[in-house]
Amino acid sequence: MIVKANTGDLSEEISKLLEEGGKEIKEAVNEAIGETASEGAEGLRRGGPYAERTGKYTKDWNSKKQESTITAATGTDEYTVYNKKHYQLTHLLEKGHQSRNGGRVQPFEHIEPEEKNMEISVIEKITQKLRSEE
Repeated sequence: MIVKANTGDLSEEISKLLEEGGKEIKEAVNEAIGETASEGAEGLRRGGPYAERTGKYTKDWNSKKQESTITAATGTDEYTVYNKKHYQLTHLLEKGHQSRNGGRVQPFEHIEPEEKNMEISVIEKITQKLRSEE
């Protein structure tokens, strides 16, 4: 991009370009975060390594956009991936727990692997979106 400006206008032109580029970056980041959150919820709905007998726990995974003062100040969106109905079970299944008979229930790590996949995916998506805009 070539910018023609007087010496006095140069700082204003640079500020404009940085502001416009910042908007494009924020849009790419927000879009990538939203897509990744939806994909993460879908991955948890599929069950991953956690094989469930009834399917009641896995079908209730969802993602939603959070509204907060931090997201308003930074301009980036924040999403939560959560289990709508069985939120009490997520920690117990992920980490295991004490059983009624005094033994331990085996942990089924299903959230942490999906979280790691989402971290990798969001970085790839942001990079891809920013490269396609160039």
